[in-house]
Amino acid sequence: MRLIIITHSEFIPDEATKINALFKAGMEILHIRKPKSLKRECVALLEKIDQQYYPQIKIHDFFDLADHYPVLGVHLNCRNPVYHGNRKLNISKSCHKIEELDHIDEYDYVFLSPVFNSISKHGYNAKFTDKMLKDACKKGKINDKVVALGGINADTLPLLKKYSYGGAAILSAIWGTEDEVSNFLKLKAI
Repeated sequence: MRLIIITHSEFIPDEATKINALFKAGMEILHIRKPKSLKRECVALLEKIDQQYYPQIKIHDFFDLADHYPVLGVHLNCRNPVYHGNRKLNISKSCHKIEELDHIDEYDYVFLSPVFNSISKHGYNAKFTDKMLKDACKKGKINDKVVALGGINADTLPLLKKYSYGGAAILSAIWGTEDEVSNFLKLKAI
């Protein structure tokens, strides 16, 4: 099961240093998601990240940056539903209904959320019951292309195995803590 880390939605102190440390610790994929940011702020963050890690980064906004930085790809969402860039990229997408999983063949992977009650968005509760997830798993809708998002931490991560998810996307269990790398390594060990 792959672990995908999503940045905090706001810029945090020493963020690029922390991102570089997470990559050095074995982070495979980072999604830069800064929905209220300015393009120049995202550029400044990218410029501070070691260039060797660009091929492991996906961006959620300002897709034209993918034409200037050798990033892994882009993540489609309600703000940015289409990529019109010049490069062939790894494309992922956010899904919020089981029915959306019927159309995932064209994507490298998709996020399904919220699987558990969100840690970062108070009041953003799980949309799926155990039965709904088990049924989707039996029908093959949840497979290695589906990444669980929402409320993933050390307690909930082990619960994903019974649904055959291909991975977990993690945000609050990493950011806003005293030691992001230790938290990442703990989750990776699970």
